[in-house]
Amino acid sequence: MHTPRKRPPIIVVLAIIATLVAAACSQAPTAAPSQQPTGQPSAAPVNAVVQSAQLLPAPAGAQPSGWETEEALRGQLTLLAQFDSSGAPAWDPVKHPTVFVSSMSYPVQRDEGKIYGNGFYIIDAYTKEVVTARVYDLGEEVTSYPHAAGVSPDGKWIYFMTADRVKATGVTRNQIMIVNAQTLKLDKVLVHPTQRLHHVGAFTDYAGNDRVIIDLGFGANGGPHFLLDPKNDNKVVQAITFDNVRPMGHPYTIPSFDGKYLYISMGAPEIREADAYAASIAKWDIEKKTATVIHGVGNHPIGITTTVSGAFTYVIDGTNSLVFKIDNATNEVVAKTSAGVAGPYGIRLNWDETLLFTVGKGEGTHNRGGVLGLVDTKTFSAARLSELPQMPINLVKPGDETVRVASVDHALLHPDPAVNELWVTNMAGNNVIVMDLKTYQVKNWIMTPNGGNTHGGSFVKYDSSFSGELLYDMFGPRASVAKLIAEKVAQVK
Repeated sequence: MHTPRKRPPIIVVLAIIATLVAAACSQAPTAAPSQQPTGQPSAAPVNAVVQSAQLLPAPAGAQPSGWETEEALRGQLTLLAQFDSSGAPAWDPVKHPTVFVSSMSYPVQRDEGKIYGNGFYIIDAYTKEVVTARVYDLGEEVTSYPHAAGVSPDGKWIYFMTADRVKATGVTRNQIMIVNAQTLKLDKVLVHPTQRLHHVGAFTDYAGNDRVIIDLGFGANGGPHFLLDPKNDNKVVQAITFDNVRPMGHPYTIPSFDGKYLYISMGAPEIREADAYAASIAKWDIEKKTATVIHGVGNHPIGITTTVSGAFTYVIDGTNSLVFKIDNATNEVVAKTSAGVAGPYGIRLNWDETLLFTVGKGEGTHNRGGVLGLVDTKTFSAARLSELPQMPINLVKPGDETVRVASVDHALLHPDPAVNELWVTNMAGNNVIVMDLKTYQVKNWIMTPNGGNTHGGSFVKYDSSFSGELLYDMFGPRASVAKLIAEKVAQVK
C-alpha cells in the first residue's frame, strides 16, 4: 500500500551536455531487430534513435522549477528535467495518418553492449509496418524498462516509464518520460520517490478539459495516481493519493465516458490472499474529489471497462479468474462469472458490447499466458460460440519459436470497425498480436524493433500538421470511436 513520505528536495536541472544543447537529438545505430517471420509486416527501421543527456547536480539553494503545483507536491511528483523538444518532424503523418504507439522494453535474451528498448515504437495501424522507434538515455544504469506508453487526447505528447540508478549516489529514480510526438524528442522527465509508472491513458473530462491519467505502482500496491493537463505544460491538476482512496490496489483506473468519474481498483497484498471477497472499486468523483466504494469484486481487481452508455462496469479479478458486473446506477455488484482463462489481466468489449474478451496472462500463477477468454454479456456466462475452433483462443504462432507470445496483458479494438481487429500487447514477448474478429484467428504478429516486449498502447489519428486525435487506448475508446460503438449497440436486439 502506498504510504505518504516526506517530500524530497526539488531537483532543478543546471545544465545538459553540449551535444544535447547543440543537436537536441543525436543518432546512434543499435542492434538490428529480430528476424522477421515470413509473411509478416516489416519491423524496419533497423536503427533506433537515442536522445541522451547528462544531468548535473542542482546548485546549493536552487529554487523550485515552477512546474510543481500544490497537487503535484501533495503526491510527491517533481520535475527532474526540462528539454527543448522543438524541431523538425521525425516521421510522416501523411504517409502514416493512423498509428499505434506502444512501449518498447528489453528482449528476453540480451547481449551486453547493445542499446535496447528504453522507449517506444510507432506502428502504422493499417499497413502494420513499424514506422519508427525511439530509445532514450539519461546517462545512468537503467533498472526498470518501459512498462507503459500513452498519448494525450490531442496526440501532442507521448508518455512512458523507466527507472535508473545514479552511479554517483546509488539513488534510483522512478521516471515518467514525456516526449513530443512530432519531433520524438524528450520534453520533460518527472520523478516519484517511491513508485514507478505502470499505466497511462487519456480522456476529456466533464468540463471539456483534456486530461492524462498516470497510474503508479505495481502488484497490489497502487497509487498515487495523477491527472495531468497536457495543454498546460503537463502540470498536475489532481493527485489521488492514499489519503483519498484507501487502500489502493493494482494501479488500474479508467474514466467514465461522461468524464465525471474515475474507477480505481482497491486492494492490498493481504486482501489478495484473503479467504473472502474483500477487494473493492472506488468510483472517484473528479469534480467533488470524493469516492464511492463499491464492495465485493473479488480479491485482486485489475482490468476495468465500462459500457459506452455508462450503465455497467466490468471488473477482472486476477486471483480468482472471475469477472464482476457492476450496475453503475446502484453502485452494486449484480453478477459474476468465470473469465474462462487462468489469471486474467486485461478486459475488452467488442464493437456491439455483446462479447467481453478476457486476456489470459496467468496473473498470480505462471504469468506466461497466451490466450483469450470470451464472456457473453447477455447471459453473463462463458461464451460457447459454435464457429470458434477452440476455447480459449490461442494467440501463439504454431511451429515458430521466433515469435514469442509469453505474457499477454492488454487488448484494444482497432478504431476502424471495417478493419475489425483486436490488438493484444505482450509484456514478455517480442510482438503485438493482431486477431481478426470475424474468424477469431490471429492474422499478424507485429515484431518489435530489437525484440523488445510491449505493454499497453494507443491508436492516434494525425493530419498533415500533426494535429492529432486519440481514438482508442488501453482504457477504452475515446469520443469518436465511442460514438460508433453506441450506434452498433443500439442495433442489437
